[in-house]
Amino acid sequence: MKTKLTLSISKAHVRRVKAYSLRHRRSVSQLFEELIDALDVEITTKERKSYAVDKLDGLLTGKFAPEDLAQDTRLSRIMGK
Repeated sequence: MKTKLTLSISKAHVRRVKAYSLRHRRSVSQLFEELIDALDVEITTKERKSYAVDKLDGLLTGKFAPEDLAQDTRLSRIMGK
């Protein structure tokens, strides 16, 4: 089901989007829908993006005693972050 949407944008942007839509043979509505779909995909991939180092998250939690942290100030700063 299609629903109308009113946007308030500058005349310059209206000219640009209409020119773009003509060049790419798509309506402004289609361009807007594609933009929204692209944003959704971008957000989804950012949420799912992981790095190899992420597998190490929490690996050292609880492995150091307070005495270890007192002896090595670098370690205490790292674990404190």
